[in-house]
Amino acid sequence: MSSEKEEELRIREIDLKDAVFSAITFAQAEISKIRVGAAVLAINSKGDSSLFSGCNIEISFSRAFHAENVALLKAISSGSTNIKAIGVTSDSKIKQAAAMCGCCRQDYMYLNPDCMIYVFKPETKSEAHRYNEVSVFIQRNDEVVFARN
Repeated sequence: MSSEKEEELRIREIDLKDAVFSAITFAQAEISKIRVGAAVLAINSKGDSSLFSGCNIEISFSRAFHAENVALLKAISSGSTNIKAIGVTSDSKIKQAAAMCGCCRQDYMYLNPDCMIYVFKPETKSEAHRYNEVSVFIQRNDEVVFARN
């Protein structure tokens, strides 16, 4: 990969992380008490890339929206259907490393099996996983394990 492309990806990762941590401030998590922020990097039919942020919104026990899906729906409804990356974080130390539930991961897989999944933590370097390289995210105790295909 050329150094110019690497630099572009690094800059986009920084933008993605900023959007994720900005989005988490809007979370409405009265039920779970766990705030989640997400951001999607997507490209429209003209080739323009944009970031779309989302937060979890818990209206009732039967009506909760995951941050990852809020960001995804904002991207698609804005015409940016080429999904390149998703960034996610949580304010829960235990859940922070969990990279999306199975339903959210399935939505991203359908749209782009090569989608990058970034798991952001405030103090440390992000973890990046290409969706098609990761088959299962397993949580054991306080540890999340990424099982490789």
